[in-house]
Amino acid sequence: MAMKLDALIRRIGVSGSLFGGKKSQPSVAPALKDATRLPNGTFHFKAQLAKGTPFVVQASTDLENWSPVLNEISSGEVTSYADGHASRFNYRFYRLLAGQAQPSNVVGYVSITLPPGFSMIACPLDAPTNTVGKVFKDWPDGTTLNKFDTQLFRLVENAVKFSQWTNPSERLMPGEGAIFFNPTLDYRSICFTGEVLTKNVSVAVASGFSIRSSPVPQPGALVEDLEFPIANGDVIHLFDREGQQYVLHPYENGKWTAGAPMLNVGEAFWVAKTEPGHWTRNLSVSEGAPNLSSN
Repeated sequence: MAMKLDALIRRIGVSGSLFGGKKSQPSVAPALKDATRLPNGTFHFKAQLAKGTPFVVQASTDLENWSPVLNEISSGEVTSYADGHASRFNYRFYRLLAGQAQPSNVVGYVSITLPPGFSMIACPLDAPTNTVGKVFKDWPDGTTLNKFDTQLFRLVENAVKFSQWTNPSERLMPGEGAIFFNPTLDYRSICFTGEVLTKNVSVAVASGFSIRSSPVPQPGALVEDLEFPIANGDVIHLFDREGQQYVLHPYENGKWTAGAPMLNVGEAFWVAKTEPGHWTRNLSVSEGAPNLSSN
């Protein structure tokens, strides 16, 4: 009887997992790291691959449609990739396919142009280098960045004084937002780099006022595309950078009374929420990724 049971298990491919054995896990490619964008727009990152491993670097601007930008076989040393075409895009994202392994993470950059005056900005990428002191380096005195404290119910200001930020280590995390003031008469660009958060990304949205942004770098309609947890009585306040004024989008009786708010990548907004909620997004790093061993 035992022999017949063992044969049956082998035949259906269970390999003993029903009886407490370890189930094999799908392999993943090495993580992309050290994401950096140079002043000329070139984007760099690195990965460590075993010698002889075929790999493909893919790029995307929407995290859904991916195109190959590099197809090689690893020499066994640290692989460094530089995208010379990155200057053509305001934001772009990258993943690595290696052998039979699926991608393990996505890195990229988001570049935002700030006009003179106020803007509402956001960083949808996670990286320890995304600090105010580094991202907004060399901004003049009078530059400010204000985040909203939902506990104290007030704006907390970070400012450039005597050529230094008062809180240079402050960071903008995915899902957060801030009001930025450009005191110059020029349009100036800033660039965030880092990793895209993909699995079970959840942002708490307090009742009352708060500043929020999409936790993943995708543009679109706030509810229909970006899945914001809207409810009757909520009001979204977008900021028109060119007009330097707020545009209100109330949500009443299951619909928008002044049109659906549309968000750009790297844009934050005020929300007046009737009840607290959570803004949750899930993205698949490996969706649509081919198995290189089958090509």
